[in-house]
Amino acid sequence: MQRKHLTKEERFCIEKLIKQGLGYRQISQTLDRGLGTICDEVNRNGGRETYKAKKAHHRAYLRQYRKKRNCNKVAMHPFVRKYVEAKLPRYWSPERISGRLKLEHNLVCSPKSIRKYIKSRGGLERFLFWNRTRKKPGRKRGTTQYLVDQRKFIEQRPVPSGLGHWEGDFIVSRHNTSVLLVLNDKVSRFTKIKKLSQRKNTLVNQSINTLLRDSAKKTLTLDNDIAFQAWKQMNIPVYFTHPYCSWEKGLVENTNRWIRSFLPKKTDLRSVPEEMIQSIEHWLNHTPRQCLGFRTPHEVHWGD
Repeated sequence: MQRKHLTKEERFCIEKLIKQGLGYRQISQTLDRGLGTICDEVNRNGGRETYKAKKAHHRAYLRQYRKKRNCNKVAMHPFVRKYVEAKLPRYWSPERISGRLKLEHNLVCSPKSIRKYIKSRGGLERFLFWNRTRKKPGRKRGTTQYLVDQRKFIEQRPVPSGLGHWEGDFIVSRHNTSVLLVLNDKVSRFTKIKKLSQRKNTLVNQSINTLLRDSAKKTLTLDNDIAFQAWKQMNIPVYFTHPYCSWEKGLVENTNRWIRSFLPKKTDLRSVPEEMIQSIEHWLNHTPRQCLGFRTPHEVHWGD
């Protein structure tokens, strides 16, 4: 017979029947429980000589409490629960929440436990990244040849060490010529975003120089976009990825994917206010990263 755990009343009956001298088989028949259930219950709590119903029930309660607590620390810890529910709307991943809890409050809570809590609470899963975006079905391929005379490719780029190694790319609009220029520092993951009305070479060069005016400038990695044809006029060493190898500048491509979760592809970038762009940039720079030891890009870039 399948039942739940022994109740408090059943344990008191076991104690009384043991005192009357009944055997385990007789007790199991009286309570309509399995013989193994009665044997395990008595032997786990001291045997026939020292079995006490009140003590056995308390120990059973503690076992279930520890099991639930180990199974999901988020649900059992009020502060952690509030912390998780506060960070999820800011699009923090379970890994980031777990790492930041350890860094800020010295609390250990695994990403698996956080994901289990999210799954058990309706409405929280929509804040996870893959529930807000769609993954592309495959990588792009092509055979178009680009003019690459005198260009230095990514294999010639020095190994990034310290601040000042940047990657650049565009987020384009299907409605007009407006674009977002995105720059990422490879070491600190610090992001700079600027909206441009068009992609003329002079405007792009001027915008890059303006964005990097107060930052270290060692290298700049770009793709073979026609907007970067005037790369020789930039006051920073420029290196290019190979055609159709956008993964060679994966940091800025991943950043663009995050920006697209705020600005989907059908968004008219011309109508996006500057306050919205600044808020996205602030979120990217003040969100903890696992690759940075759960520090934020702003903390690493500016040494906070």
